[in-house]
Amino acid sequence: LYAMVAYHYSLKMSRLMIICGPIVSVLAGFPVGVVVDWCVDQWLNLVSRRPEDAAADDSPPRTGGMGSIWRTLWRVTGASICPAELRDLVAAKESFKSRLWFIDRPVRAVAAVGVIVALVKHSIPYAKEYIKHCDELAVHMSNPQLVFQTKLRNGETIIVDDYLRGYEWIRDNTPEDSRVMAWWDYGYQITGVARRTSIADGNTWNHEHIATLGRILTSPEKRCHNAMRHLADYVLVWAGGHGDDMGKSPHLARIGNSVFPDHCGDDDPLCHKFSFYQDGSPTPMMAKSFLYKAVNHGVKPGVTLNTKFWKEVHTTKYGLLRVYQVLNVSQESKDWIADPANRICDAPGSWYCVGQYPPALKGLIEKRRNFAQLEDFNKKGEKSAYTKHIEEIRGGGKKAQAGGGDEL
Repeated sequence: LYAMVAYHYSLKMSRLMIICGPIVSVLAGFPVGVVVDWCVDQWLNLVSRRPEDAAADDSPPRTGGMGSIWRTLWRVTGASICPAELRDLVAAKESFKSRLWFIDRPVRAVAAVGVIVALVKHSIPYAKEYIKHCDELAVHMSNPQLVFQTKLRNGETIIVDDYLRGYEWIRDNTPEDSRVMAWWDYGYQITGVARRTSIADGNTWNHEHIATLGRILTSPEKRCHNAMRHLADYVLVWAGGHGDDMGKSPHLARIGNSVFPDHCGDDDPLCHKFSFYQDGSPTPMMAKSFLYKAVNHGVKPGVTLNTKFWKEVHTTKYGLLRVYQVLNVSQESKDWIADPANRICDAPGSWYCVGQYPPALKGLIEKRRNFAQLEDFNKKGEKSAYTKHIEEIRGGGKKAQAGGGDEL
């Protein structure tokens, strides 16, 4: 039952595959344990005394319960499962084991040694392959994401520390109460390295909040700034083409559209309006977005951010991280968010008290539609166009076509 439940939910989300670890280990180790246990038992029998003859049990069989069920099943199926020839062979083996135990035990011990030797010999290639795989994976996973080694076109090997230096710049050059907006992937880095408040991080389970962040970043400049000025003092983007925000941006827009149906529209649940053409040029919606202009500001011809809304304050050596100051930040909203009285506690006097969006964003938040995951069986209400689209795909239906959307 555990295995079936673990398998079912691991298919829902790749990270849930971890719940398969215990049961897979048990099921993989059980047959090995049975074989090793039998082998150890044969070696222990070498130093054990002679087996005593089992006393005859003349008591009548107990009626009722599982005993009666097994005896009935055995009378019906026993002959086909265990024919007379097999029963005679088992009886002869047991007789040999009892009468010639001084021969039987050494033979069994030798057989156990042979089984262990064969098992080890057969396992060595797989063990070496597994160790090699673990070593390679460890090397790959141990490389820090903020600092990496690469080669220039002239073959020179360099260490690129743009991300680290960018976060250090934020730490050293911004007020301590600064709030930094970025996609949630960088939330822990903003908190841990830059020592500043992030708007979202990897522990943000609220899909609606992540979608709100995605909508803001992929909106046109004016609409983006109308919301951002109430939430953040600075905004950072990853640029330079090395896994930058432009590669992720269609995903951000799609997540935003899953909660804000006016972003790309219900007729375009996968947000194809926000993407690249085959020649690499952006669609009109992407070209107007804050994220596209922030990543390519002053880099691509004709692409600049509106200087009434943002001010570029730092770009790292290789241009992989860019920081912009949000202009005309709403101090009223900032003070409202910081006021403990505006936090909602899960119980009176609790330490767990989450913040709320400032009243100035009420119009934006009211546009949100609760996002019911495909596995949220207990949620009722209308499903989003994205959820319906995924269900159609899983059910073999037609994929939704593309479609349009603009404001706060």
